[in-house]
Amino acid sequence: MKYIRIVILFLIFCNLPSYFLAKVSASSGQILSYGTFLLIMTYYFFSEKKKLITPFIVLGILFFLISILVSAENAQTYLVTLIKYFLIIIMGAAVVNDTSKEEMYVVLLLGCLSIIHESIFVEGIGGRFRGFYLNPNAAGYACILGYCLSFAIDNKKLKIIGQILFSIAGFMTFSRTFLLIWVLINLCSLLISYKNAYKIVIGAVLFTLFLSFGSELNLNSKRMNAFSGILEGKANEDLKEDSREETWSNYYGEILNNPILGNGYHSFSGKISGSESDGFTIRNGVHNTFLMILGEAGFFVLLYFLWIYGVLLVNGMRMFSYNPLIFFVSFSLIMYMLTNHNYFENNLVLFVSLWLYIQIDRWKNEETSVDEIRTFRPALSNQNI
Repeated sequence: MKYIRIVILFLIFCNLPSYFLAKVSASSGQILSYGTFLLIMTYYFFSEKKKLITPFIVLGILFFLISILVSAENAQTYLVTLIKYFLIIIMGAAVVNDTSKEEMYVVLLLGCLSIIHESIFVEGIGGRFRGFYLNPNAAGYACILGYCLSFAIDNKKLKIIGQILFSIAGFMTFSRTFLLIWVLINLCSLLISYKNAYKIVIGAVLFTLFLSFGSELNLNSKRMNAFSGILEGKANEDLKEDSREETWSNYYGEILNNPILGNGYHSFSGKISGSESDGFTIRNGVHNTFLMILGEAGFFVLLYFLWIYGVLLVNGMRMFSYNPLIFFVSFSLIMYMLTNHNYFENNLVLFVSLWLYIQIDRWKNEETSVDEIRTFRPALSNQNI
């Protein structure tokens, strides 16, 4: 069972089905995609049954039911997305429950090496590298997730190697989200120990060297110049170009049209319209999970979604002195969702969300057990034996 779990982690955390679909052949990608869910079902049926993670099940029911009732105009992928989502949430939870932070860390480390490999050996990428993840922002999130996990790795050599490689690979994605989260996580790490300041220094040195040798690596010149401005203490206009705030604003009007029930399934996820004779028009998605849920399923579903992730973040803050990893992962996940709109199709995000929920649930159970023992002992001492 362990080997099945590791294979599943590689398929999901390294985005292998999508990578093979885009880079090898459609048939190989489909085989890996179906194989991933077949392995998840196999693992579920042969593992010890765990309780259902109800909040994510309720979220799925609310979103898929309301969004399709409001509008079925973009329902081509509806059934497939719905089935995959519930397979991950119900059966994939068994895989997540048995997955350790070390396993996720090593798999993500190998995934980030694909970004570094691409930057050295693959030409014609366009200066923003993404490796197995196909998208620079998704690659940046994989790197920041691995970087967060590094804080909980006991093996010092593996920990330091990982932090360096995740930082280098993340810089190569030229993801503004990665850079922002990386800085904030390192600043928060000072609350654990002032000794973590060395990570900021090493990161700054790596970042400077990275920009210095940018021409040799054929990096994106516009982003490189924009990021160079950060070292000079000024924000370059290139960083503001095509900003997420600008993308979000394109959808504000539609949100106000129907804020209670939304505009229907996939209405905020981008689409291609038109014909061969008239030409095609590509509309970008909203690039924000929160706005996507509000725009497609309405205010009450968004409120429920905010409650789920608000609980994860608040509990992460409560656990900070005991286990800062939970806060780092939940914080970085929420920050990433501010720039991404494919939540219900993003298996990595769903796996990480389930993992956070399970870790917090275990912590609460441990706290309850400790409280019960403390309550039980005074009661015994008061008895006449």
